[in-house]
Amino acid sequence: MLTTTKIRENDQRGWDRYIVYLFDRSLTKYLGPFTARPLPDSVNFIVRETKTQLALSALRKVWGEAVSYICGLREDYSRLFQGQRAAMLSLLRYNTNLTRYKTLMFSLSQQLKAKLDFFRSSIQYDLDKYRDQMQYGISSEKMLRAWQDNEEKAAAFAQAAEVGHLDEEIMALHSEIVELQRSPYARRQGDIMEQLAEKAIELYKQLKAKCKMPDPQHGYSDSSEMVKVIVQTVQNQDKVLRDLYCHLSKILLSKQKIIDLFPKIERTLESIKEADCTVMQMQLKRQREFWHLLKIACAQNTSRNSLSGAGAGGGDVSWSSASQHQPPSGPASSSPHLLRSLPGPQDGESVQNLLEENQRYLSQLTSLLQETTDDKTESIMEQDWSWTRYESLVSKPHIQHV
Repeated sequence: MLTTTKIRENDQRGWDRYIVYLFDRSLTKYLGPFTARPLPDSVNFIVRETKTQLALSALRKVWGEAVSYICGLREDYSRLFQGQRAAMLSLLRYNTNLTRYKTLMFSLSQQLKAKLDFFRSSIQYDLDKYRDQMQYGISSEKMLRAWQDNEEKAAAFAQAAEVGHLDEEIMALHSEIVELQRSPYARRQGDIMEQLAEKAIELYKQLKAKCKMPDPQHGYSDSSEMVKVIVQTVQNQDKVLRDLYCHLSKILLSKQKIIDLFPKIERTLESIKEADCTVMQMQLKRQREFWHLLKIACAQNTSRNSLSGAGAGGGDVSWSSASQHQPPSGPASSSPHLLRSLPGPQDGESVQNLLEENQRYLSQLTSLLQETTDDKTESIMEQDWSWTRYESLVSKPHIQHV
């Protein structure tokens, strides 16, 4: 599978052009051509026979091929360096996506941890309150077991919120990418190639000038100067190729590590989202169960108050009849009972006073509401409603709009 990267380069004429580079994803290491392009036969001849004197006309043709060969090596280096830049840009794009995934993963992890902490504290609070109110006889083993199971599930979900191992791998990759950006091979090193190409062109211009001279003593020359430039260019090209391909292999290795990390991060994100959804469902269920328990407690409290009122109205006779039906207290009757919270004979007077006070406040509130309603009705009826009559509307002059 191939990936593409497009970069813009400036040619010798000052024009901008775009080049698309293809990268094979199946490669794990670049095994590019570590040797430069082969020498042409004529150029290979002057390299082997450096001191051989040749006619200037023939030498001009050979040196022209040598200049073309040296400029070709310079162009190869330039293209390879641009390819290295394209590979680095592709790596940085992958790194940007990795950073975005990391930020999302860390944010969701922190949210899950906060929800788990809140859920655990809520469960613990519910359990404490549940134990406190058990003395009134409200209990549910099923609900208690469900809360304890949810508490264990919340402890297990804490593992899904831990992303420290992935964070360490991502930070190590970031460090590798920074080192690759600081590498000397990430910066253009074509100054030597440029200088050698310019020197070869200058030698060729000097040879052309000699060819225009009519003096026969300048009709022959050797190729020692041009051969030096050719040898230096080939040696520098060999070194540059090896270094750049090694640098490209490191870029590819870092990119492959990022590609391998993406599935791990996606699985972690899925686990965090599933845990978050489950925790929210458990929280809603916990709240419903708690409100159901509170509803039962309120209902029992209401019935207890009703029994208290009936006991207060009947006086001592009602209390003694209730006392006759109360089971004897002893070791066998250790469970709490609702009748234990009923008022005794000494509390009858205080309960009666409380009921009378409530009745008095209720009467005052009813009177106040009735007065407010009457005042509002009278104020509305006393207003002038003549403008709503049909005759008043017809008698009004029409307004012409200009």
